[in-house]
Parts: sequence; C-alpha cells; structure tokens
Amino acid sequence: MDQTFTDNSFTDQITPSQSTSPTPFPPTKPVNPSFLNIRYQIEHEGELLTVDTTNWKTSTLLKCQIVSSYTIFTLFGLAEQTTGTIIPKLQTYYQINDLHTSFIFLCGVTGYLTMAVISNITHESFGIRGVATLGTTSMTLAYMIISVKPPFLIYLLCSFFNGIGFGCLDASLNSWMGNLVDSNQLMGILHGCYGLGSMISPTLITYLMEKKENAWSWNQYYMVLSLIGGVCIVFVILSFKYETPKKYRYIAKLRNKQAQESIEMDSIKDPVEVTEEEISSSLLEEEEETNLSANLGMVLQSKLVWILSIFLFIYVGAEVAFGAWLVTYLLRIKHWAYKPSAHMSTTFWSGLTIGRMVLGFVTAHYFTSELSANLTYTVFSFVGYALFWLFSFTNLNWILFVIVFVTGVVVGPIFPTTIIASVNILPPNFHIVGIGFICAFGGGGAAGIPFLTGLIAESSDGGLAILPLVVIVLFAILLLIWTLIIVQYSKSYKRNNL
Repeated sequence: MDQTFTDNSFTDQITPSQSTSPTPFPPTKPVNPSFLNIRYQIEHEGELLTVDTTNWKTSTLLKCQIVSSYTIFTLFGLAEQTTGTIIPKLQTYYQINDLHTSFIFLCGVTGYLTMAVISNITHESFGIRGVATLGTTSMTLAYMIISVKPPFLIYLLCSFFNGIGFGCLDASLNSWMGNLVDSNQLMGILHGCYGLGSMISPTLITYLMEKKENAWSWNQYYMVLSLIGGVCIVFVILSFKYETPKKYRYIAKLRNKQAQESIEMDSIKDPVEVTEEEISSSLLEEEEETNLSANLGMVLQSKLVWILSIFLFIYVGAEVAFGAWLVTYLLRIKHWAYKPSAHMSTTFWSGLTIGRMVLGFVTAHYFTSELSANLTYTVFSFVGYALFWLFSFTNLNWILFVIVFVTGVVVGPIFPTTIIASVNILPPNFHIVGIGFICAFGGGGAAGIPFLTGLIAESSDGGLAILPLVVIVLFAILLLIWTLIIVQYSKSYKRNNL
C-alpha cells in the first residue's frame, strides 16, 4: 500500500472514531487529519492504527496515559532519593567508603547513556508501549533483587538496570507529553510527581528506620518500590496499548508532514524571489525530511542537540547531587542529627515539587516564551544556592530551611521548561529521537555529577564541604549556556500555543 502523505490517501484510509462532528471528512473536500484534533483509525504498514487526539480534556484514554506517566515519575522520585537517604546505612552494611558509594551513581548513568545511544532503535522496534514496559520492568526487577540484600556487585548491576529503566521512560514519556495540548502544565505536573516522590522518600524512610518498635531495615523499603513498580507495569500495558512500533513510525512521518505544511504557509505569507533550481532542491529536501525521522547519527551531528543535552546533564546532575548528598553533608560537615538532616532534604524536594506543579502554569501565562522563563528560573536558582552557602556558616538553621525550600521551587521547573523549549527550537524530524536523546543524556547527569561529588567527598575528610560551591559553579555554567541559547534563537522562536 502506498504510504505517501497526500490528501487523497488520507481520506481514503482514515476511519473516524468517536468523533462528535457529523461530517468530519467531507468527501468533496479532502482534509489532512493532522490538523483535526480528533481520534481516528488509519491503516499503515498493514496495521490498523488508533490515533488519539492530543487534547487530554476530550480523551479518556489520554487521561489514563497521563495518570500512568505521573505514577511512573512518582516512582522515579521515590527510588532516586532512596539511595541518597540510605547512604549512611549502605556504607555501614557493605563496609564501603564514599568512592565505592559513588559507583552506585556511575552504574546508573551508564544505564542512562546506554538508552540514549539506542533510543531510536528501541522506539522503532518496540514503540512507546514496548519501551515504557521495558523501562518499568527493568526498574521493578532491580528493586526486587535489592530488597534481598544482594552482594554489593549485584547491587551495582541493579543500579545499572535501574538506570536503563529511567532512561527508557524519561526519553519516551517526555517527548510524548511534550506534544500534547497544555504541554507546559502537564510537563510541570509530570516532573512535579518526580519531586513528590523525592519529597516523600527521606521522611518516610527515616520514620520507618527510626521507629522504636519493629524498625525497618534499609532493604525492606525496596519491597515497597517493587510493589509500586508492578502496579506501574500493569498501568503502562493497559493505557499505552495502542502505542505500537508502526504507530510510532506513522506519527513521526505525520508530524514531519505537518511541520512542512506549516513552513509552506509561512512562505506564502512572506514570499521571496527564488530560482527554479532552488525550488526543486527545496522540494527534494522536504520530501526526504517528510518521509524520514532523524536517526541517531543525524542527531549526534546537531550542535543544538548537544548544547541542550549538556545543559540538562549539568542541571539534573546539580539538582540530584545537592539532594542526594545533602543529608551526608549536614551529618558530616555541619554535624546535624540524622532526623533534621532528612527533613532538610524533604524540604528541598517539597519546594521542587511545588515549583514544577505551579510554575508550569506561570510559564504558560506570564512569560512570552519558555526561553525567558528558563532564564529567570536559572538566575533565581543560582542566587538561592549562593545564599545557602553563605548562611551555612551561621547557626540560623531555620533560615536555611526557608532558603532550601525557595531554591527548590525555582529549580523545579527548569527541566520541563527546557524540554518544551527544545520541542519548539528543534526541527520537527528531530523531535522524537532528538528529544529522547536530550532526556536520556540529560538524565544521566543524575548519576554522573553525584559520582564526581562522591570522588570529591572521598578526597579528604572535609571534601564534601565544597558541595554548595560545586552546585553554584554548575548553575553559573547553566546561566551562561542558556544566555547563549536566547541570543541565538529568541528571534526565530515559535511557541507551541496548543
């Protein structure tokens, strides 16, 4: 069957499904369905695909997929902050130092980067449903094995598979949700769920392990994570049942076609004189881009993709390094007790959660673009970490709690805002593979920079004392990178107003 995207081929093959319009496709006037936000079915590569609307307000299935994604990201946060909170317990049980501990993070980033390299292959082979199922299963199996207190080498292997799970789901769900209606708000809540899990873990783990009666061992908490992971697997399989490999390839072509038609409309509005040779060359390039989604090789040649990936790598690494090592920093350097140290960590993740859930709406309604919003959040984050470092030399602990909370609020929305900005800056044929790589590579910072922080901590007894300074320097670099992005792309930036 001819798979070219012409008006006639669309109207011949599409079957509207549950549409409220009495005549969604009038036979006398062919319509491209990419501009109709309705649910429909189409045969592609011998398979009948179900393509849902991108408007969550009108689709029950889409709402279920969003809830499933939120549950998964809550599990992300629960799991990621578990490691940081139980570092003292792990070091006691396994008799390991800070250097050995940092290998937990290194194995995680290795799993992340593995998924970054093969993201396009896995999506084209398994579709979003398959990739999400693979990621959730990988995480759940890792938690089940850790729950039985395996040897430390097996623990590291589980960390690797946990990283693979994170990479699968991060790349898949971020790029998918970034193309929905109200993407700013939805992405803000999505990453707010990560913060919610990160906020819950320190306090809950501390309570369970510090109980006077029937206190939990550190591994028992992983049984809870395994149970939640099992629920997530069921959610993913049921809610993403239509997200097959062939649908993934179809949607990629459809988005490229829609973007090319948008470019053609812009050209009509602003006509310029071109030669016949230039027109022929342009049409040939458009045909190639329409039928092909960018592969990994093309993505890796893009300077913009690397700039955005490095930005997120540094951001995520700084955020997680501060949250993961904060308890140990307060215990070892500031000589706090374990319980208030854990509460400080909870305060940071509470602020981050609120920031992601609330400031996504602020970004959508009060900023002219995601570029200016991200610059504002990055500046205030830099100031917040600087204030934390300055006030850490005082005994005004209550001020530290306030500073950490507010800093978490402004740090929170940077990740989802960056993803939305990436969708609006990158060429349409880069969206799936490019955004997937940016998320996977950027998410690897959650392990890479905490690993380097562990190396610094092991260098001397006071090595961890420079943790705030490390984060300050990293956010200064972020500020520089984002300023350069604004200078380069602010004039050509087209906001997604869905």
